[in-house]
Parts: sequence; structure tokens; C-alpha cells
Amino acid sequence: MIFFILKLDIMEIGYLGIDVSKGYSDFVLLDKNRTELEACFQLDDNHVGHAELIGQLKVLKLKHGLTEYRALLESTGGYENNWFELLKKSDSLLNLKVARVNPLGVKHDSQARMERTITDSTSARSIAIYALNHPEKINWEGSPVSAMYSMRSMYNYIRTKTKQKVQLSNQLEKLLYSGFPELLSYMTEQTPNWIYLFLELYPTASAAKNANAKEFESIPRITRVKAKILYKKAKESIASADNLVLRELIRSYAKDINLLSKQIVYLKRSLEKHGDFPLEIQLLTSFPGIGIYSAIGLMIEIEDINRFEDSKKMCSFFGLHPKFKQSGDKTSKVQMSKQGSPEIRAVLFMVAKSGLVHNSHIRALYDKFRGQGMLYKQAMGVIMHKILRIVYGMLKSGTEYTAAYDQAKQLQSARYRTAIEKDQLKSSTERKRRYITGYEDAPISKRQEKNRKEQSLSSPKLLKELNAGYNTDCSQNKNNKYL
Repeated sequence: MIFFILKLDIMEIGYLGIDVSKGYSDFVLLDKNRTELEACFQLDDNHVGHAELIGQLKVLKLKHGLTEYRALLESTGGYENNWFELLKKSDSLLNLKVARVNPLGVKHDSQARMERTITDSTSARSIAIYALNHPEKINWEGSPVSAMYSMRSMYNYIRTKTKQKVQLSNQLEKLLYSGFPELLSYMTEQTPNWIYLFLELYPTASAAKNANAKEFESIPRITRVKAKILYKKAKESIASADNLVLRELIRSYAKDINLLSKQIVYLKRSLEKHGDFPLEIQLLTSFPGIGIYSAIGLMIEIEDINRFEDSKKMCSFFGLHPKFKQSGDKTSKVQMSKQGSPEIRAVLFMVAKSGLVHNSHIRALYDKFRGQGMLYKQAMGVIMHKILRIVYGMLKSGTEYTAAYDQAKQLQSARYRTAIEKDQLKSSTERKRRYITGYEDAPISKRQEKNRKEQSLSSPKLLKELNAGYNTDCSQNKNNKYL
């Protein structure tokens, strides 16, 4: 019995840091004191490597008397999924918990420890140390690879196609500036598809001028009136270039863009017809202005709502919080920080634009901020921030969106912040300087002295204290006329 108790005393948790690379990974095993139980070893991401890892973990568990494993991997865009699933399935066999973590957190923790050398082995050790230093930031009960992974791949593929289309459109506009500049007025943010069909047949102004206006009507979406307008533009064109090479180049660009447009539409419809959407997607689409495609884009970036303690931290994580720097006498310009992934901000901007049309609650907020003197982009930034907080509330509570509920929450918040609390919020500088009475002989700058004088004049409390001190000094001077 005594032997059993002593055996329990030496048993502990092993922290496995895994640095994932394409085709292989590096592993380091530490104890709670950051001592290496097993030096770095490397295994390939294949059947042999997976079997070897499980076998080694069994041996090391007995060798070091471990009761439990905590394995941590960085999120590397999918390369970690095979290892993650392997360790997840070995939970009951090895009493092992596995989680993924943002590489940025590991990087900052490593920099705080003044780590200079970066190799696969040191990275694996840094990941294990991060698990020891910040256990509160790790979700050891994380869900396995879900259907969102395939949706992410499809979403990223559509995004790549969209970027290709934008690049080709920009190149085509440069060519049209010399070949048929009058058509550029149609190539706005949402260029109609008939433009590309038209350019496939009539790539330059000269080619269109030599044709007949009635021939234009055979192209879908070109009416008789529009055909006459196009023919007139071609005859009066100021185009400065026309040759066989330019025509073929414009025609090829138009064909490629038209093909990409069809592919993007098909892929979006395929993604939206997936059918087996998680509950989170269904909740988000209850918000007027968020479609299935936008909801998927939001969930791909958010991943798990439980990794954010509150809505403020989620907004900060995605760079929607106001950024300013106050140090000494200076305060820099206040603006949106735009830190983190820009993709979710792009999605939120489109959702905000859609919300202005389809969501009366969002429209009322936008009009309110515009009425207060905000510019368009400033008001849209506030609306994006608001929508992301609503998204957090829906996902956290598991309830669909209702404008009445959100408005009730706003009223509740306004009532909670009483007039006294508002005064306290306004007088944060006064609270910070509550131990400063009068003007001390501190070597402060002229700007700081000016700020303190303005603060004392605007604060009844400080003004009363200064007046009391002034009256006391005057009475003492009267009693001692030789001073």
C-alpha cells in the first residue's frame, strides 16, 4: 500500500509540443517544470509515422509514470488535421487531451521569453511551454475536424477565383482605355455580364463601328435602345488603338472573365445547397442582411465562439476596435485598428451594406450616426462593430436574431449607466489624479500644465480644493504682513 502511494506521487502530466510542417512534424515532451522528458524527435505524416507516435507515447507514459498527456498543435491551415484526428482518437487509449492554438500567441510568448533561435525543435518546445504558461487560453475540449473544414476549402477557392476575376478586370480596363474607352462607364463595381459577351464579338471601337446595331441585339440583355447607344459610342469613339493583337487580347480577357463569373456563381450555389449546415449558420442567417455565403465566411473566421470571453475581445481580435495611443502629453489619431484577418471585415462590410437595405434596425442606427456628423466610412465601421456584437450574442446564446430583443438590451444598458456613472466616465482623468492637490513643483511639460489647469477649471471638486487652498494662503498672509 505504501508503495502505491509513492508511485502516485511521482506520476504527472506530460506536455507534448508539436510543430507541424508539410509531410512531417517535430515532437517534444516536457513535464510541469519544463524539463525535457523526451528530446525532440521527428516523424513523417504517414501510416508508419502515426503508428510510431502512438507506440512511443505508450512507452514514454510507462517510462516517466505519466497519468495524462496534453498535446498542443499550432493551426497551420490544415496540415495539422491528420495529427489532430490521430491524437483525438487516442484519447481513451492514452488519457490524452489535444488542442489547437493560434500561432500568434505562441510567437508572442516566445518573444517574451527572449527566444532568439527559431528551428523546428525550438518551435515544438515553445508550443509545449505555451501550454504550461497559458492553460486558460487553450480549449482542451475542442471539437474535431468538422464539415466547416470542407466549407473553408470551398470558400477559399471561391475567394481565389474572385481575386483572379478582379485582376483580369483591371488589366482589361487598361486595354479598353485605348481600344474602346466609352465602355468603361459600364464597368463599375458590378460589371454586367453582357459587357464581356459584347467584347468577345466586338473587342474594339473599330470592330463595333464596322458592325450593324441590329447585330448587338442578339447578345442577351442588350435591348434595341442600348444597341443604338453602343453603336453611337463606337462611331464617336476617341479610341487611339486598334490592331489584331489588341483585339485578340481583349477578346481573351473577356472570355476568361466570363468563364470565371460562371464558375463563381456555380460554386456559390453549390456551397449554399450543401444542406448539412451547422446550427451556427442557421442562427446567423436569421439576421436580415446575412445570407448563407456570408454566414459561412463569418463562421470560418470565428471558428468557435467559446474562445472569446466577450464581444469586446472578439471585436478586438478581428480589428474592429478603435485604436489610439496615449503616452505622456500626446494622443494619436483614433481610428479602426484593422488588426487580425481582413477577410471577416470584408464580409462584415458587405453585410452592413445589405443590412442598410434589409434591416430597419441597422438602418436607423446608421442614420443616427450620420446625423451626428460621422462620415460614410466612419458610420459603416460603427455598424460593422455593432453587427459583430450581435453575431456574438446570437452564437453565444444560441438564439435567432430579433430587433426588439437588441433594442431592449440597448435600453437596459442605457438605464444601467446612470447620470452619476456617466459623470464618472467623463471624469476618468480626475479619478486618476485624485491624489494630486493643487500645482506641485513637478517638472511637467507646458502642455501637461495647461491640461491640468483646464481639468481643474472644469472639475468642481478640484476647483473647490484649489480655492480652499488659496483662501488659506491668503488668511495666513494677512496674519503675517511681513511675508
